Amino acid sequence: MFSFPKRPINRALVYAGLFGIVFQLTAACYALWHGISLQAGWVITLIAPLLCIASGTVSALQLQKEQKQ
Repeated sequence: MFSFPKRPINRALVYAGLFGIVFQLTAACYALWHGISLQAGWVITLIAPLLCIASGTVSALQLQKEQKQ
């Protein structure tokens, strides 16, 4: 099951990723609201925040290894 990381670097990566996703989706909604067309591959910009979240949660990618319980 999913558990939130306890180490500071892993937790910071997850927070940065969540902020990035919220920011990208907010910017997309703002652009659509004002009639600004988005580039065709705007969804690709979500890869970086998703990699941050994966780096904080997936044990093989973590910078600080979490202790197993």
